[in-house]
Amino acid sequence: MYQKRKLNKKRVLLVILLVVIIVESIILIIKSTNIIIEKTSEELGEGTQIEEQSNDDIKEEEKEETQIGKKISFLKNVNEPVYKKNEKNIKIPILIYHNFRTPIPYEADTYKLFSSQENFDENVKTLLNAGYTFITLEDLYQYNKGQIGLPEKVMIITMDDGQIGCYTDAFPVLKKYQVPATIFIVNQLVGTEDYFSWEQAKEMYDTGLVKIHCHGYHHSEYSSVGKEKLVSDYTKSHQEIETYMGEKVQKIMAYPAGNSSESAIKWLKEIGFEIQVQTKYGTVNKSQSLDLTDLGRIRGERATGKEILSAIKASS
Repeated sequence: MYQKRKLNKKRVLLVILLVVIIVESIILIIKSTNIIIEKTSEELGEGTQIEEQSNDDIKEEEKEETQIGKKISFLKNVNEPVYKKNEKNIKIPILIYHNFRTPIPYEADTYKLFSSQENFDENVKTLLNAGYTFITLEDLYQYNKGQIGLPEKVMIITMDDGQIGCYTDAFPVLKKYQVPATIFIVNQLVGTEDYFSWEQAKEMYDTGLVKIHCHGYHHSEYSSVGKEKLVSDYTKSHQEIETYMGEKVQKIMAYPAGNSSESAIKWLKEIGFEIQVQTKYGTVNKSQSLDLTDLGRIRGERATGKEILSAIKASS
């Protein structure tokens, strides 16, 4: 009897031992499974982050492509053949305007810098009917780099100083015909009497039709100032434009009063102003001799469209 009880006790202990072993084994399996699940989740999480990063990169690339596309959007619907810089020597006229007022205040316009909205409308309409494609200076930069081709008949519109007439009279014409223009502003004059405000500049800029670039922080004679003053003023001018426009803007400038010097051209080019627009009235730029730091212009203020076409035709 005693032996039988002893045997039963051993069996009970054995069963308990087996149960303990089984339970511990189950616990180990559960722990191992959790570790695997956590590791897998981490790996999946990392993969998701990588995927998200890749998606962000793709979105950024798409954004850059969109911005590039925006720069050349005026060439997208051109039905005319286009030519790279080395394929054909084409004329690249740049029109210059200053202020706009309707009617023109002839008695006060000593230097004939005013144009009326009606006159500007006639200019644009005549040039469009003559087969001209209006482009931007940014387009011209890409063309000069060999990145895009241009049709044989191209035209660039520029306006100096940033006077209010550019907003009230010229801007409606640009919207009407969907043609681009560049306005070179004098920062210190923005928002003062007879000049448009930063809010109005931004409104025009946001349409994609108007580019805002530097005409100097002050309307000064920059051809004779020292390097430090020149670089400081144009750097400040450009940075302020980027701040108010809310994005990066290509460095493009025009000299006040059209006066420049070899030193000024060199110093501004060193800080990134690869496009420098001069006055040089009556000059029609040509692709094979194109110098982006020495771009001349044709006056459009009092000219008819026919006179502008004649000036282009007469250029050799």
